[in-house]
Formats: sequence, structure tokens, C-alpha cells
Amino acid sequence: MASLAFLVVSPVVNEIVKVASSLIKEEFLLLWGVKDDIVKLSSNLTAIQATLNDAEERQLDEEHLRDWLGKLKDAADDAEDLLDIFAAEIFLWKKKHEKRRIPTPISASKICIQSDTAHKIKELSARLDIIAEERQRFHLNINVNGRMSQSHDRPPTDYFVDTKNVFGREDDKERIIDLLDNSDEEGDLSVMPIIGMGGLGKTTLAQLVYNDERVKERFELSRMWVSVSIDFNLTRILRGIMESYSKMALPADLSPNLILSRFRDFLPGKKFLLVLDDVWNDNYSDWEPLLELLKLGNKGSKVLVTSRSRKVADIVGTCPPYLLEYLPENECWSLFERIAFKKGDLPYPRKKDLEDIGREIVAKCKGLPLAVKTMGGLLRGNTELQYWRRILRSNTWELEDQNILPALKLSYNHLPSHLKQCFAFCSVFPKAYAFDKKELVKLWMAQSFVQPIEQNNTEEIGSEYFDFLLTRSFFQLLNINNSVKYRMHDLIHDLALSISGPQYYQIKDNNLDFQPENSRNWRHVSLLCQNVEEPSMKIANHSKKLRTLLLPREHLTNFGQALDKLFHSMRYIRALDLSSTTITELPSSIEECKLLRYLDLSQTQIKELPNSICSLYNLQTLKLLGCLCLFELPKDLGDLVNLCHLELDDMFWFKCTTLPANLGNLKGLRNLHKFKVGNQTGYAIRELKEMVYLTGELHISNLEVAVDATDAKLNEKERLQKVVFEWTRRDVNSQDEAAEEMVLRDLQPHSDLKELVISNYGGARFPSWMTEGQLRNLVSISLFNCTKCKILSLGGLPNLRSLYIKEMQNLDILQCPSLRGLKISSCSRLSEIPEFLPNLTVLKIKRCASLKALPVTPSLMFLILVDNLVLEDWQEVILRRITRNNQGEFVSQPYPSLIGLLEMKVINCPKLQALPQAFSPQKLEISGCELLTALPPSRFAQRLQHLALDRSNNGVLLRAIPDTNSLYSLVISNVANVVSLPKLPNLPGLKALYIHNCEDLESLSEEEGSFQSLSSLRLLSIQGCQKLGTLPNEGLPTLLECLSVGSCHSLQSLGNKGTLKSLISLQDLYIEDCPLLQSFPEDGLPTSLQHLYIQKCPQLTEGCKKDVGPEWTKIENIPDLEIDLIQVRSTPQLPKKKPWYYHFVCGKGLNSQIEMELGESSTPPENSTYSFQP
Repeated sequence: MASLAFLVVSPVVNEIVKVASSLIKEEFLLLWGVKDDIVKLSSNLTAIQATLNDAEERQLDEEHLRDWLGKLKDAADDAEDLLDIFAAEIFLWKKKHEKRRIPTPISASKICIQSDTAHKIKELSARLDIIAEERQRFHLNINVNGRMSQSHDRPPTDYFVDTKNVFGREDDKERIIDLLDNSDEEGDLSVMPIIGMGGLGKTTLAQLVYNDERVKERFELSRMWVSVSIDFNLTRILRGIMESYSKMALPADLSPNLILSRFRDFLPGKKFLLVLDDVWNDNYSDWEPLLELLKLGNKGSKVLVTSRSRKVADIVGTCPPYLLEYLPENECWSLFERIAFKKGDLPYPRKKDLEDIGREIVAKCKGLPLAVKTMGGLLRGNTELQYWRRILRSNTWELEDQNILPALKLSYNHLPSHLKQCFAFCSVFPKAYAFDKKELVKLWMAQSFVQPIEQNNTEEIGSEYFDFLLTRSFFQLLNINNSVKYRMHDLIHDLALSISGPQYYQIKDNNLDFQPENSRNWRHVSLLCQNVEEPSMKIANHSKKLRTLLLPREHLTNFGQALDKLFHSMRYIRALDLSSTTITELPSSIEECKLLRYLDLSQTQIKELPNSICSLYNLQTLKLLGCLCLFELPKDLGDLVNLCHLELDDMFWFKCTTLPANLGNLKGLRNLHKFKVGNQTGYAIRELKEMVYLTGELHISNLEVAVDATDAKLNEKERLQKVVFEWTRRDVNSQDEAAEEMVLRDLQPHSDLKELVISNYGGARFPSWMTEGQLRNLVSISLFNCTKCKILSLGGLPNLRSLYIKEMQNLDILQCPSLRGLKISSCSRLSEIPEFLPNLTVLKIKRCASLKALPVTPSLMFLILVDNLVLEDWQEVILRRITRNNQGEFVSQPYPSLIGLLEMKVINCPKLQALPQAFSPQKLEISGCELLTALPPSRFAQRLQHLALDRSNNGVLLRAIPDTNSLYSLVISNVANVVSLPKLPNLPGLKALYIHNCEDLESLSEEEGSFQSLSSLRLLSIQGCQKLGTLPNEGLPTLLECLSVGSCHSLQSLGNKGTLKSLISLQDLYIEDCPLLQSFPEDGLPTSLQHLYIQKCPQLTEGCKKDVGPEWTKIENIPDLEIDLIQVRSTPQLPKKKPWYYHFVCGKGLNSQIEMELGESSTPPENSTYSFQP
């Protein structure tokens, strides 16, 4: 690609001046003899700094100036490298001598700076002398308010459009007109933004709307068009509105005040349509005066704003922006054909050949009308096939005098310099690469591209940089597996490549033979090849100035012996990505990379980190996600004083037992999942004191040894969302009640905290900050094994939504009125919870032996009761609600308290005699309730979809199953003393039936033919019915698709002739652990059968031996056949479905929790309702 590299020097110069100013204060400079050189270097760069804006703007038009900027850029980058190395050496020397506590005078011989560093600084200072002198001949202007030259403005647009050359925007036009028609005609000014990247056709769409006859008629003569562009000048815009209306130019000498006065007289009384085209300004203070003036028009006035910036839409739009999409390929072709071909000037064969090539060219334009027009114009009038082929095979964006890159580059030219270098950095990513916002910001930070403003957090500033580029359409939002990612459109990526210059390079499999001389000035490189060892060795030998080395593709790759050599050579590396490589250890030579700020070792098999990594004091980000072999961190990790991100996954924290000491030195750390308090030096709780940037979750354990817990300063850590306070589980008698109460009191977190977890706390009461409202934003509390607490009063937490308490054996009283979710487990003395919980939607109570009554919960949706030995009856409360009747009178009507219940599970409640009568669940599971004899009557069962009855008392509940059309899944399990199932009621919607572990069951139905009445049944699963001898001779439902029979040790027959053969929809048959079963029915199996699985059925297996067994002819044509785990026959293209697949496919109508579990899985989804699991 032809280089259009735009040299961005000012941010680097700014950073060098800042670093140099800091270094000048060091006394080491005098001893080393370089202070004068650094002062001179800083002085030269400060003088150059004042004229850089002008130089950067003029570089594309003045080749000699561009060459000078290139020299300055190289010198500035070298200066930044050297000064950073110098600063690192000084810091490390100081750190080493602080540890040794040697109060000796500073001696130059003891300073750990390589002998050539000072010499290089002197050489560099001399280079900058020459560069500063050369500057004089360009007569550069001093920067004025950092303004960009207006010379880059796009030519003004107008409302005229040649509709013959517009394709594919008719639907967009109609939608815009509909939106204009449907907006409030009597309301204030309506502003509709049209947003999209450059070259997409926003102006064209606005022109189509503006010139539509319906729009003309609606707004009569009051239509105005103003091309705003970069210079958002109120006076110019007001002048443009009036001139567009009158079609006449105003006198050039009108003052701003006079124009404003004329406009105030001009607009009132007009219902207008105004198009403000090509808007860039997103400063609300600039927009506000214009919007106020536009409100002088009549009600129903409309403004269309076209812009590349979503931020503009957010500021000015009164309705959601219209996001313009890429042009469909067929419409792109129509546009290209219109421009590239002349009518009737080509014979058919030649035109057909050109069309074939042209369609490939159009595909490269990626739906951008401007790109299509450019290619069509380029090829128009040239009918030589070879020429078209050359265009196709070349990179079309390299062509001279073409318009697409200037169109896209317009957005780039008007970026501030610091954002230009941020965007250029993205050229190291491959095309279509999906990147993470936070990771890109960290990479920018590693390059010093992000400069903090006053006390603002550097990451927050970087995030603002990213958002700015996003609103300018440089990035596109993606949603990949519910994860938010971003990428650049292909044309934007090409733009990044074109402006980034030779410092950026992508090494691919097709360019591995790069010449060493071309790589000497590389500073940012991505390895996109399969084997990186060879190019890595070349880089180590020749690319001594490298700052970034990334592996953006996710594939395992081997560095071989190159890694150690790379570390020795990459003296200036800032960002290094070794993720997803095959490395198992990190060479200790990593310490040579003193400027390293970003290191990614994720998804590697690395077993330990060398302690030498702790000398990388510049390190900001250390990523160790998915390092399954890593169990500990290096002991001097606390020396990484600039570390902000230590990224480890849950598996590491689970395996890791001890963290390094002195983590309190990591004052900028954002994430520390766990901290274990200890008695040893470097493990006290005060290590957390100055870690004010901690975000997310913090788990503090071993709190029984904590002293002076106020030193943790948790109340100053406003970014923490969740904290876990954990004492070691121990005997109650060994707990110091008063000490633990004081520790918890002193650990008061910030008021913005969202989640609180307390485990094994030995105090008898909770601190006031937890109960009296200091944590007003708290939404969730979990309390585990707080055995001495008797009363829990949480009424002072107005936003508390979720409470989970477990193993609080002495808890008597619970007060928590605002909850939406309540889970209580193993609280044996708890006898009282609030009587009325109006907002509660989820209630789970397990092993609470003293709890005799449940609260009134009119909003309850999910209820689970387990192991309640005393609950006898339901406290059925009929609430009253006030409604207005047809006569307008207010009346009181009954409102059952459980009317909204969707799911209910009642397990092991032996004294429960009745369920509530007025409830209508979708899902009901009952187990171990021996005295329960009735289910909700049919009138309340009309939305019941899943019913599971387990350990029913002699099958009494089986006869209580209600008639309902909605039931699709029925589970009957562990029912004793039932020889045959009673006749099921009318269940026309039943699709899945499970009969499991009914040991006394001998027959599936006490009435012949009752099974065939289940006309919709798709799945029948019979498991663990030891006395069942045969399937029903009268047959099974004919729509059955899956039959599964297992662990039926008395089963000798699968039915008579026709029992299976008549199942014309049967696809899957599973037979397992039926030792007495010898054969299939004599008429064989249905021809629809696709899958047959036989396991642990020795007699049947013997009969199914290939070619010789008597049953072989019945099964030989089944496409997928597996016997005792041996695949006898297989058809790969057939999808294999397990029994639970049918359950979930049949149940697509159930609530969203179950819908999430739908799908073809090879194992049952966790907590599924495939079978009842008490």
C-alpha cells in the first residue's frame, strides 16, 4: 500500500519534555556529566514543540518539511527510549540501596547505568541541535489554541442530488420520512440525527429526503440546507440558513450582532425543515445557542443532522439516531454498473467478462457507496480486460488520485494528535480482529499515549479516547457470545495501515522473508504467522528499537530458543503478548526489558514466574488468565510499584494458598481478588491501606489475626463492588467475640458497595454500619456460619434486594422488609421472619426446623421448601386490592397472595397436609410429603407445564393429577406400593413422560389402552422399575420419537407384534441394563428409527451379533447403531440426540430459566428437570 503516513510527533515531544524536566532534578546527572545535555535536549524540544501543529498540518504538501518531521520523529522516539531507560536505572539503583540501607555518599561508580547510556544521550542532544537549527528554514507558525487548519475541510454540500446515481436508499428515505411524519407536530423543535461512517451516503440520504415531493409540500417554501463541516460558527450557520431560504447571499460586511438580529426577525412564524450536514462539533455549549434560536420557529419544525459522531446525536437529538447501514452488494453493483459502463458500447462477450471482474471489485468496496463510485469512475471508459484485472489484483486503495482514502482520511486529519497515534497503533491488529476496549486502553497506556489530566485516572482518560474514536465511527461495536467487542471496518483498517508508517508492521506467513534493513526502524510489530521462531530470531537480531510485540491470533505457537534472545535484545519493549503460546517457562532474562509495561502470558503452560520479573518496575499490566499450571506468584511481586492490573482467574485463586508479602506497595492496583491477613511482616491488614483504586471484588480472609482493621481504609475504596470478610472456621469456644466485633466494625466499606459476604464471624451482633443505613447502595448480603448472632435487622438498607443466610443456628429473628430474594439454610432456631414481604419474588428455605409459618408474599414467583419438619399447613392469606368497576366506583376485591407463583418445589416436608388452593404455577415438584393428598384443582392448573411427583404416599398424588392442556412434562419417581399406574387424566399436550425407580411397578397402566390416549407424547423414559415385565401390548402413542428403557431387571418383552413397529415417528431407542430381554418384537422395528443404543443386555446383545444373531436382520439397516459402547454402524451426518434433548425441545414454552437450557447437549444440563433430584 502506498504510504500516506501522517507523522505525529507532538505527543512524543510533550512526553519527553515532561520526563526530561523530572530527570533534571536528579543529582545523578551531575555525577554522570549529562545534566547539561538533558537540559539542552529539553530546551530544543520545547522550542520545537511550539511550532509542531503547523508542521504536522503542512507535512502532506511540503516534502522537505515531511522529511524534517521524519528526522524529528526518529530522534524523539530515541530520546524517549533513552530517557526512560535512564529513569529506570536510577529508580532501580535507589531501590537496591534502600533495601540495603547503606547511608554512604552517592558515587558514580555505584550507579547501575550502562557505560554507553551517557554517551548516547550526548549524541542524541547533538542530533537535536541540528534538527532544531533546520526548523528555521520552514518558517513555522507558533501554535494558536491548538486549532487545526481549515484547509482540510470537505467541500460544502448542497441539497441537490442526481437520483439516477442513487441506489439502495429508497427504504432508508421512506423510514426517515415516516419518522418525520410520526414525530410530535405540536411539540417543540424535533431534531433527528443520521449517523454513519464517512462515505456511507448520509448526505445523499438527507438530499433524497429534502427533495421528496411530500416533504416539499409539507414544509412549503421553508426548507433550508447548511453544510456545517468542521468550523461550527454560529454566525456562519445563521447566515447560511437565511441564504438557503432566500436563495440570495447576504451582504458580506454584516456584523455578527446584525446577523443575529435579522435571524430573530426571520424565523418566527415558519414551520421549517433544516438540514445541518456534515456536523463534527460535539460541544454542547456551542450547540445550545443555536438550538435555542431554532425554537423560534413554529411547532412541528424539524432538523435533520448528518454526522459521523454518535456523541453529536446524543447532544442534539430529540429522538434516537437513524443509523445508516452499508449498501447491499446488489445495490452496489447497480451503482457501479451505472457509472462504469456506457450503454450499447460493448459486445456481449466482452461486457460479460468485464462484469465478472467488476463484481469482484464491487465486493472489495464493502458496501461503501463512495468506494463504489470511485472504482466505477476509475474504470469508466476503459474496456481493456487486462487493465480491469490489474485493478482487481492490486490493492485498490493504493491508486493515485482516488477519493476513498481522502474521504476516510478526513476523519483522521481532524483528530487531535494524541488520538492520531492511538488510532495508528490499531494498525498492528489484523483485519476483522475483535478487540476489547479495556485491553486496547492498557496497550495505549503502555506506550504513554494516554496522558492524565490533573488528578484524573489514566484509564478513565484512555476510555474517553476510545469513546471519542468510537463516536467518530473508527470502531464498530460487536456482540460476540454476549461479550462486547470492537473492530475496525476493512476500509478503516486500510486507513490505519496507510497512515501508520514504517514503524508498524504485521509479519504474516507470506512475508516472512523480510529484509533485515527494513526491520531496523520497526517499533510496533504483530506476529500473525503460524511459526514465530524464525521471524522472532530476525527481530532479535535487527529490530533493536521494538516497543510492541503482539500475537493477536489465537493459536498455539512455539518460540523455540528465540525467547531468551528476544529478551536480551528488546531493551525498549513496552508491550509484549505471549498468550496462547507453548512456552512453559519464562527466561529470567525478562529483567532486561526494563521498560516493559504490558505483559500477557495468558493461556500458556507456564509453571512459575522468575523472581527477576519483579525488577520490571514500569510494569502496569500482568495477565495470567488461564495459566492452569501456575500455583504461586514471585516473592518480590510487591516491588512492581506501577502495577495496575494483575489479572488472574478464579482457578488460580482457588489453588493459591499464599500471596507474596508487601502487596501494599502496589498502590495503583485495580484488582486483588484475595488477601490473606497474616502475622508476618508484609501481611498485615494495613497493606490494603493505600490501594485506593481496587475495583470489583475483594476477599479478605484469616481475619482472626487482624489488628487495627481501620488501617485497611475500606471506606475510601469507592470502586469496590463486593467485599468478602472471612474468619477461619473453628470451634465456637475459640472465637473472641469482642475482638471479632471490633474488627468487623473497623472494616466498614464505602457507601457505594453493592455486595457484602461475611463468613465464620464470631461476634454476637453486627456493626451499626451494616444495619443503620450507611450502606444505602447495598443490594446483596450473604451470611455464612455466623453462629452467635441472634437478631438480624436490616431495615436500614433501603436498596437491599437479596439475602442469603446459612448455618446461623442461634438466629431467632430476621427483619428485612424490602427483599426480592431470600434464601435461608440450616438456621435451626429461626422461628420468625417478616410476616409481609410485598416485593419478594424468590424464596428458598432449607432445614429450618423451627419455622412454622411462611410470610405473605404477593409478588412471589419461585418457592423452594426443603426439609421443613414442622410446617403443617399453608398460611393462606387473601389480600384485598382496590379497583374501579364499570360504574367508576372503587371496590375491594380478593387477591390471593400466591397468584403470581411460577415455580414451586416442596421437598421433605412430612407434616405438610395441603398446598395453597389459589395458585397456578408453571412448574411444580413435590417430594417426600407423605401426608399430602391433593394438588391444585384443574381450574388453577391451566398454565402448569412441568409436574414432578417423587416419593408419593402409595401413589395417592398420582390420582390427583389435574386435567390440563398445558402440561408437557410429567415425572413420576420413587413411588412405592404401586403395582400399576392409575389412568392418567386428559393431558393432550403431554410430550415427555418419565417413570423412574418405581420398584413395585409391574404394569404401566391399570386400564388397557390408556397409554395410547397420550396422543402428543414424544419421549417416554422408563428407568429403575425392577418388576416391570413388558411394555404395553396394546401399544404406545404413535407420535413417540424417543423411547428409553433402563435398569428394568425383570423386563422380558418390548411388547407384542406392532407395539414398536407402529411407532412411525420413533427415531431413538435406548435399552440399558435389562438382563432378561432377549429379542425385539417379531415384526421388528419401525423404519423411521435412526439411532439404536444397547448396553448391558447380554441376551439381547448375543442375538444382535452381526450377520449371525437372530435379531441382526431387524437392526442391520439402522443408520446409527451402538452395542456395548462399540459403534457397529455410524452415519456421521446424523445428529445424535440424548433423551433429555427431547425434554427441552418439547418444553420451549416454559419460563425463561428453562428456555436458557434448551439445546442439543450430550449431557443433561445442570439442575435440569429431566429427572427429579431432591
